[in-house]
Amino acid sequence: MIQKSCLVILMLLLCTALIQGMPTTSRGRCLCRTKGMMLSSVPIQRVAEVEFHRPSSSCDQEELVVTFKRNARKRCLDINLEQGRRIKEVTETRISTVGWDETR
Repeated sequence: MIQKSCLVILMLLLCTALIQGMPTTSRGRCLCRTKGMMLSSVPIQRVAEVEFHRPSSSCDQEELVVTFKRNARKRCLDINLEQGRRIKEVTETRISTVGWDETR
């Protein structure tokens, strides 16, 4: 009886070691996957929305996603270039001024 109990406990321990955790965010992975697909700049009058994503457990890089007015298409803006850096700074300033809870 003890051997069966030990075997069951051992199997449960092995199963828990093999189970992978669920992502903690709904994004699941990086939105801006390839560097070649990032835009260097965008005409700001055509932008409907800007989303800045900080590094998380599902993606280890900062991402800047712009949504266009005309077709609601989402594209990634290179955060290392001038326009991307400026938009990131403005977005971070708004988040720190408004507060985290109010931006959701």
